[in-house]
Amino acid sequence: MYLKEVRINDFRNYNNLRVQPHRELNFITGPNARGKTNFLESIFFAGLGRTFRGHDRDIIKWDANRASVQAFFYLADCTVEVKAEIASEGKKKILINGADNGRQDMPGCFGIVLFKPDDLQIIKGSPGLRRDFIDNDLGVIEPMYRNTLNKYRRVLAHRNNLLRVGGDMCGENIEIWNEQLYLYGAQVLSLRIRLLKKIYPLVKKAYSEISGAGEELGMRYLSTVKLSNSADAEQITKDFTAEGKAREREELYKKQTIIGPHRDDLVFYLNGKDVRQFGSQGQIRSVVLALKTAQMRLFYQDTGEEPILLLDDVLMELDEARQHYLMDMISGQIQTFITSSTGKEKFSGLQGKIYLVDGFGMKEV
Repeated sequence: MYLKEVRINDFRNYNNLRVQPHRELNFITGPNARGKTNFLESIFFAGLGRTFRGHDRDIIKWDANRASVQAFFYLADCTVEVKAEIASEGKKKILINGADNGRQDMPGCFGIVLFKPDDLQIIKGSPGLRRDFIDNDLGVIEPMYRNTLNKYRRVLAHRNNLLRVGGDMCGENIEIWNEQLYLYGAQVLSLRIRLLKKIYPLVKKAYSEISGAGEELGMRYLSTVKLSNSADAEQITKDFTAEGKAREREELYKKQTIIGPHRDDLVFYLNGKDVRQFGSQGQIRSVVLALKTAQMRLFYQDTGEEPILLLDDVLMELDEARQHYLMDMISGQIQTFITSSTGKEKFSGLQGKIYLVDGFGMKEV
């Protein structure tokens, strides 16, 4: 898979921009705060139907009523046209080859892998960041995942509102939301476990390639629901229901839902020790790079297509050895977009294009 052409209208700081990127490497340089990340965001928005920072409406240029990105992807031996647009009132439309997609995000066949500086916090940051990695980065690979997750989040919001109100009204209506919470929550858990089982061998292998012998990477999903050994959604529903009934009095007291996939965590270990507590900065960077490498390989494993790689100003976050690993990985079939104000000489041996961003447009140099 690769991007043949992108046309951007009223997106962040861009009025109109049309770019035909190189099949392999595209290096985007220029001063900070001039729109390098905005360009990557436009590709992400076209491929996945959402932004990776803030709210979707934030992408609309300040003096415009709507923003749109029209992208032409080469996928499965043919060109697929995607047009994604959002209006100021928040209404979003996604057309694939002119037909309404009918959903708020994109099907998992569009592979976009983003690596940004904030991702280095996945390991040592809050559990929410690790859940976001599963939900947003891995979830696009599983066709039903994000739709199921959105259903769970809607039910969770209604149930939490009811718990906050409390009193007789809560007691009378909570059972209605309990059934849906356990059903959709169990489906989310089942899909998460399936995704993590698929990606773990790939993460482990990538980490070994990056760090060399002597360190073994482990990964464990920490569920707030006491699960049986089965990853079957039906069995997880039974486990969730039993645990939920046992904790319901506590939830009524605390006025919030205290168990479920929205409270879970993912922990990484090196030689049996928690990376959050004992890992060096270099080891943490290696784990995150291994996660991104595994994400790319999983997409290829599931679809037979190489994803598009977006590297947003991460070169300076990696030491020389990890930079070399990254460059070896992207040389060849993977179309890559790299933003950086420095460092283009590192890629001088690769085929590609260099673009300069000046705050209003972008030109090839």
